[in-house]
Amino acid sequence: MNVNKPAPFFVTALLIVLSGCGSESVPASTPDGTLTAPTEVPQPTHVIEPFDTRTRVGDGMVMVYVPAGQFEMGNNSDERARPVHTVALDAFWIDQTEVTNAMFTAFLNERGNQVEEGVSWLEPGAGHRGIVYGFIEESDGELRPQAGYENYPVIEVSWYGAAAYCDWVGARLPTEAEWEFAARGPQSNTYPWGDTFNGELANYCDSNCTYEWRDTSSNDGFAQWTSVGSFPGGASWCGALDMAGNVWEWVSDWWAADYYAHSPTHTPQHNPQGPDTGTLHVARGGSWFDEGLHTEVSRRAALTPSSYRMHWVGIRCVFAAQQ
Repeated sequence: MNVNKPAPFFVTALLIVLSGCGSESVPASTPDGTLTAPTEVPQPTHVIEPFDTRTRVGDGMVMVYVPAGQFEMGNNSDERARPVHTVALDAFWIDQTEVTNAMFTAFLNERGNQVEEGVSWLEPGAGHRGIVYGFIEESDGELRPQAGYENYPVIEVSWYGAAAYCDWVGARLPTEAEWEFAARGPQSNTYPWGDTFNGELANYCDSNCTYEWRDTSSNDGFAQWTSVGSFPGGASWCGALDMAGNVWEWVSDWWAADYYAHSPTHTPQHNPQGPDTGTLHVARGGSWFDEGLHTEVSRRAALTPSSYRMHWVGIRCVFAAQQ
């Protein structure tokens, strides 16, 4: 049972000690304390070791290094996943946790809540049963996270807002393949921590949840969202947190159920980008709203780029590693 909500820097420190990784800290603000997004993401000057960490300029996000590798992506027994196929990926960095309300608020205050294709970057609105779930509010002409929710994952953010945020910090949304590799690793684990579900390692619809599909046999300590990094024991092979549960996460790919239907069976696909066009985008990872089964890292959700009333979808960013 997870009663306490550890701050992200405690989680980061724990992972570094356990993995023996080095880390590099880059100032995340200007001298006056204002968060400023970089125009170019500086790369570490030392030789990158698996599984190194670094702190991103602009928002202070800790990122973990994912070395180049190959894995079996998909799940033949799950109709919501893609058929199993071999994928090879170049090395990249991925956010250790989901982007928080505090981080996204700083972005909106600098860039404004813009509209793309008729869709706002942040779309606060009434959720299930008329309850407003978002934790970003406006006061005196400025947006700010509600007190106590600064480190909760940002929600009610559209795909366009997610992509714009990642671009603001000099990164991008992960591809489906990158996200899944960071979550399951070269051993192609079913969950970030292994092949057996453990309700104490993720925030999902357990006995605290109010929905009929809740798992009454488990208690993860939370009824809905919680602070990012609250389940260090559920870390993936590369040290990424929250890749099962809490909130689904946008990825860059368009949705197509048959994209891998004709994938090569003997030659790995290298850095697949997904379909060229589509009407729906993909989210990965499951949420506090879902059954434990839905936190399998091969699971996919097809969503409209608008996130209105989607109070269980958030963001994680990546950028390519350069040795």
